[in-house]
Amino acid sequence: MGDIAINSKGHIYAGVYAFSVGYSGLYKSIDNGETWQKIQTPFDDFEVYAIYITKDDHIFVGTNHQGRVYRSLDDGQTWENTRNGYTSGECWAFGEDQQGNLFAGDGEFGGVFKSIDHGANWSVVAELYPFTFAAASNNIIYCGSFLGLFASRDGGESWAQNNFLANIPVPTILLDENNGIYVGTGYYNNGDGVYYSSDGGVTWTQLGLDDKVVLSLAFDSLGNLYAGTLSDGLFVTLDRGKTWRQYTNGLYRKQIFRLKLNQKDHIFVGSENEGVFRSINGGESFKQVGLPISKVNNIVFSGDSLIFTATPSGVQSYHRFTGEWKNLGLQEVEAIARAPQGDLFAATFREGLYRSTDFGQNWVQTRLTANELFSVYSVVVLHDGTVLAATENQLRRSIDYGNTWSVLPPKTSFFYRGMAIDQDNDIWVAAFGAKNTVLYKSSNNAATFDSVFSGFDWVDTNGISTFKGKNIFLADAIGGIGGIYRTTDDGSSWKKVFSDTLVRSIHVDDQGKVFASTPFNLLLSMNDGNTWIHLPYQLKPRNHVREIEEDVDSNLFFGTQAEGLYAVIVITEVEESNNSILTSYSLAQNYPNPFNPITIINYSILKRDHVQLKIYEVTGKEIAILVDKLQTAGNHHVEFDGAHLPSGIYFYRLKSGKFSETKKMILLR
Repeated sequence: MGDIAINSKGHIYAGVYAFSVGYSGLYKSIDNGETWQKIQTPFDDFEVYAIYITKDDHIFVGTNHQGRVYRSLDDGQTWENTRNGYTSGECWAFGEDQQGNLFAGDGEFGGVFKSIDHGANWSVVAELYPFTFAAASNNIIYCGSFLGLFASRDGGESWAQNNFLANIPVPTILLDENNGIYVGTGYYNNGDGVYYSSDGGVTWTQLGLDDKVVLSLAFDSLGNLYAGTLSDGLFVTLDRGKTWRQYTNGLYRKQIFRLKLNQKDHIFVGSENEGVFRSINGGESFKQVGLPISKVNNIVFSGDSLIFTATPSGVQSYHRFTGEWKNLGLQEVEAIARAPQGDLFAATFREGLYRSTDFGQNWVQTRLTANELFSVYSVVVLHDGTVLAATENQLRRSIDYGNTWSVLPPKTSFFYRGMAIDQDNDIWVAAFGAKNTVLYKSSNNAATFDSVFSGFDWVDTNGISTFKGKNIFLADAIGGIGGIYRTTDDGSSWKKVFSDTLVRSIHVDDQGKVFASTPFNLLLSMNDGNTWIHLPYQLKPRNHVREIEEDVDSNLFFGTQAEGLYAVIVITEVEESNNSILTSYSLAQNYPNPFNPITIINYSILKRDHVQLKIYEVTGKEIAILVDKLQTAGNHHVEFDGAHLPSGIYFYRLKSGKFSETKKMILLR
């Protein structure tokens, strides 16, 4: 993630940028980090480097190229690009002096910019490389940069370098009520803890955390000082640096890139590669409250409203009516599975297998790792509730929902990963050894396994898909040429039906259409893999689809390597004239919105089909049916009268064929 900011209402804003791959987004939470909603703007997703909230609660976002500077004056509802005069390539930091003048800067390409009109226009005032700004009550402005600490006493027109901290990176500055200066030192390296000056930077005292890179500082309401470090987690001192306490419960050896405390002294920390953590008990424990933007390892549906995803920052749930994401805990989740009675199982890297009986609100570690912690790479639950867990070099089975476990043959010298259950309840699992990789099959509830195929290099977690028992597809995700293999006789013989590139994931829908993902393309076959169509692929570079799933209404969802979860509109009607792929169903935002009490909903359908348009409360309860009939292709509209309803948030959902989309509207009296 890129930055965190909290406004006067306690609303939390968190931004994402490309730490290792190209993903982006700006998110907001109004319930202390429990749930997050992605902020929609008229621009491309912000790749966020900085978030700053002024004294007037105006929000500024600094980005990596794109528009550099964006501003919202209404709590994130509307946005404008305000980069006029901001000529550098990136925006890393914002600050504000006592007169309300704003400062912004680029830590990569250099430049300090000043605005005297609330961020509408900018002018360059210095060629520094800023990490951070801070303004003292005596109107001295400080700038922390790669080259040390700088100060301006004339409103940013000139800057003087602090001699003591010259050429020492200063990524964070904190000022106390007496204008005492606290700085953290180091960035990639070269850190020497925290320094303090009571005389405007003339003399300095080292406050501890020697040799550590300190990226962020914050005070609580009692004046205790918190320090976030590059690789050693979070520390606090209650005695001005004489002693420091390291927090270990939930944050041990984490990178603390950003650190914020709200008015209740709840602690929020952001890690570049592990998301957002929160403590509501003074740091005694931290909970991953995460963000949904992440690598999605797999997808599980629960009823009409909930989608669960396995991500490195935890098990995430998405509410399809409210549009809210919620982090349900755990870390480095490799896979999740849902049992017939509703229990969730989560396979984690290094921490074993967990079970939840309350939709992820609480997790209990199963006895699989009672004696020793190890990684679980995949988990599936059979129709009778048998749980299979793929571990380092063994496949494990539990017939009592994780209370007791047995080791299944065969044993491999490396580990298991890909698993699938077909409609005959046969189990397919890929095992990887030092010299060979093998696909195994069991037709007796995992009592025994038979080797059925060894002509591939690697199958990822979602690389096996089944269709009506006999047709099995296998995606080869590594090796010189990769490809897709198919058997039509229950594994007795195999044919390579796609070549030339590695294939990450594969899925066969209820109609027999086969979807597959490569690093560069999405593939579709409508004839059992004999021929393939390349679908439009709009994901960013170095991103790809890891998981392809469909819900009970045959809506497709893609879990990606870096950009979270996508609901996908891929209408695959084959026209006799050109075999084209059609993708033009749409549901417009109601107008006006907010409304009182009447609003208009416009929508388009691609072909003559049955159409449903329904209204729901925020709880998911259906309250009105606006359309439920056969309609011709084209543009349509319908009027909704909410005169009988109280003010609040409502949702409207359009369904036509395999197309389904839900949008939010607000009734405001």
